[in-house]
Amino acid sequence: MRFSGREWWFIILLGTIYAFNFIDRMIIAVVGEPIRQEFGLSDFQLGIMGGAAFALFYGGIGIPIARLAERISRVGIIAAATALWSAMTMLSGAAMGYAQLLLARMGVGIGEAGFTPPVVSLIADRFEPEKRATVFSMIAVGVSVGGAIGALGGGWIAQEHGWRMAFLVMGAPGLLLALLLWLTIREPERRNAGDRAPPFAQVIRTVWHSRAFLSFTIGSGMVALVGFGLNIFLIPLLIRRFDFAVGEAALTFALAFSLATASGGVVGGMLADRFASHCHRRYGLLPIISTSLALPLYLAAIYQDDWRLLAGLIFAATFCLYAFLPTIMTVTQRLVEPRMRATAAAIHAFGQTCFGLGIGSAFLGFMSDWLAQVNYGRAYVRECLVAGDTAISAACSTAAGTGLQQALLLLGLFLLLAIYCYWRAARSIAGEIAAMEETAE
Repeated sequence: MRFSGREWWFIILLGTIYAFNFIDRMIIAVVGEPIRQEFGLSDFQLGIMGGAAFALFYGGIGIPIARLAERISRVGIIAAATALWSAMTMLSGAAMGYAQLLLARMGVGIGEAGFTPPVVSLIADRFEPEKRATVFSMIAVGVSVGGAIGALGGGWIAQEHGWRMAFLVMGAPGLLLALLLWLTIREPERRNAGDRAPPFAQVIRTVWHSRAFLSFTIGSGMVALVGFGLNIFLIPLLIRRFDFAVGEAALTFALAFSLATASGGVVGGMLADRFASHCHRRYGLLPIISTSLALPLYLAAIYQDDWRLLAGLIFAATFCLYAFLPTIMTVTQRLVEPRMRATAAAIHAFGQTCFGLGIGSAFLGFMSDWLAQVNYGRAYVRECLVAGDTAISAACSTAAGTGLQQALLLLGLFLLLAIYCYWRAARSIAGEIAAMEETAE
């Protein structure tokens, strides 16, 4: 599959911006444990700050931004959004308390909401259908690269200079990237699009009556629920259960999680373009296979008492989990009319993010706190969730680590629902794509 020089620049620049999108999104996971200890937070509060506060604004604002993307320059929207989330990440480093940090994370969510829907719409207008899954999976490598950079760089900075400096350093490059995007990428002509974008109610009716779209969105949300749970709480798990320093936990995270998401997404995108572009039912069958493999690997990983086995199994499970998420995002574009693409992508992202990062992170944090209290006793909150530099007892650390491990095990069961949803999508996807192509003709 060949690309021109301009197409490669588009992929590389958008992939780099996606990397910093994810760095600024997940840096809270790297520095979450030092923040929790400094402010005396529970896992539920950490889950709200790292997930729900971000996700509700990310998902809710994403739809009106996507409506704008149907009408005005998508390149301009992405550039402005990149500048906003980068500035709010830098402000996170100046927060003096939980409430201020929560507000800054909401601002990051608002900014990042303006990235994915316009990008997916741009890809649909710049590339042929048989290239789209590969292109988006290559851009989505930025997620994994960002995860690795955020984990390694953010972990080292936090360990040597404090968590506040990690926010400042990781947020600043996005301002330059926003300017570079605005100056070098042109807005493409919209393919097969009418003069006006359809009303929002019409988009809602279209996706609501698409069984494949709804099934893919819910299934991807369940996968994201597990994936984002690992993203936010894998480093705290390594610190609590294996007594890792922040830098050591970040390095393990980068190798076991971020590298797996990168390789899984690229391989999955290529497999989808190779084996599913002419047999559309496989767009549902391939995620069924990969998620079915991921479930036992994930459960085995979290159960391990040896961190080496945990890291190896997490890599394999994450590779399978993330193999087809980029593909599903591009496939849903084929289920709607051209002027609906950005809005449909925002609706899909809303469902995926609210399930995965919003509800999932808060649920995981709540279950972790509850199970930690079950393991420790009723005095857990009073004796273990202490703000400042007060040393935490070994009993508190053990209870927190065991509670988080048990909560992550329970979280894995949501993958059963993902498998069922992908099965439903596989039954209808071929017919729905054929019907949409006939309408376009």
